[in-house]
Amino acid sequence: MVRHKKGLKYIIDEFIQKNDAGGLTNELVAYKAAVVFQKAHPHIKNSIYTIEKYVVHSRAGKIEPYEAENLDSIVNIVNKNAETAYDTFVKIGKPVYNLEPELTEGPDFEDPLGETIDFPGSWSEINEPYTIQGVTNLGVCNDIHLPYHDKFAVQACFAEFKRRNVDGIYLNGDIMDMENVSRFEHAPNGRYLKDEIDVGRAFLKSLRKMFPNIPIYWKDGNHEKRLESYITSRCEELANLYGMDIPTLLQLQDLDITYVPEQKVSKFGNLWIAHGHELGLRSGTVNIARQVRMRVGVNIIFGHWHKNQTDSSRNLADEIHSAWAVGSLCYLKPRYTGVLNQWTQGGATVQLHENKKSFTVHPFQIQDGVVI
Repeated sequence: MVRHKKGLKYIIDEFIQKNDAGGLTNELVAYKAAVVFQKAHPHIKNSIYTIEKYVVHSRAGKIEPYEAENLDSIVNIVNKNAETAYDTFVKIGKPVYNLEPELTEGPDFEDPLGETIDFPGSWSEINEPYTIQGVTNLGVCNDIHLPYHDKFAVQACFAEFKRRNVDGIYLNGDIMDMENVSRFEHAPNGRYLKDEIDVGRAFLKSLRKMFPNIPIYWKDGNHEKRLESYITSRCEELANLYGMDIPTLLQLQDLDITYVPEQKVSKFGNLWIAHGHELGLRSGTVNIARQVRMRVGVNIIFGHWHKNQTDSSRNLADEIHSAWAVGSLCYLKPRYTGVLNQWTQGGATVQLHENKKSFTVHPFQIQDGVVI
C-alpha cells in the first residue's frame, strides 16, 4: 500500500515550479503568487501568509522532493518498535520501569502503562519573517502617524526615494496614528476614525501614483494595532466582521500593496526589518540603536523611537552587527509630548549586493522639510 496524499508544501511547490517554469507566475512576487494559488485551490483553507511562506521556500529550493510513503514498511517498523517497547517496560504481566532504556532500541510508541500517547494539536500559527524578493534598492520609512504627519518631511522623504531610484518601498509601521481608537485621551477636534482612514487612503493613492510600478510593502506597527485592540476589548462581537481590518479599510489590495502583519518582521538579504515595538524594549532609552543591536544580535533597521541613530560592534567570531534607527515623518511637537522631545525626522535606502545577502544602508536625516 502506497500513500499518495501530499502535504500543503508539496502541493504549493509543484504548483510554483510548474507555473514559474511556464512563465505564468515567475514575475509575480511571493504574495501575489500565493493569491493565485489560493484562487486556483479554493478547497485549501490555509492562510495566505502560510501559503506565501511555502512559495518563498519553493523558489529558494528549501522543499525536498516529494516521495510517496510506503505504508506497509511503516507498519512493519511500528510493530517492531512496539514489541521492543513491550519487552523493555512490561515483563510477566507486571510493569517494570526501565529508567535508562537503550537508545538503540528505537522510539517508544506507547507509554509505560500501555496507553497510546495522543497530545492535542497546537493552536500556534507559523510566524516566520517575511522575505522581500525582487528588489535591489529598498526605501524604508516609518512613523508618519497620519493624519498628524509633517507634510514637508513626507514630501522630502519620498522625493529622496525618487532621486535614489528605489525599486521598492517598505512602510515600516505607525504610518497611521489611529488616535480615535487609542486608549489615551483624544483631541476634541470633532473628527472620527473615518476621517483618519480617509487621510490614509489619500496618502496611499498619492504614493502609488508617484511610484506606479514598484513593490510597496505596508507593515503594521503598534499604532495600527490599536484598531484590533479596541475591537477585541470593547466590541468583541465585531472582531470577525468583514472590513474591520487595516488592509480592507485602506484598500491595500486595490493599490497592489503587500501587507505585513503587526507581529511579523521582515528580511531583506541579511538585514532584518522591524518596526521596533516587537522587540520588547521600553521607550526613553538614550542610545536605542545600541540597545536594539545588543538585544537582537543581527543586522537590523527599525523605527518606533523617532530617532536617527546607528550603532555597530564586532563579536568574537569577527562578525560585525549593526543597528540603524530611522527617524519619523510626523509632526515633531504633538500636544501629548509638549514642546520638547528628542525626536528627529529621516528615512533610509538599502542597496542589496549581487550575492543577494550583503547590503549597504544609506540613512538620511530631514530637517525643516529638507534632506541634510
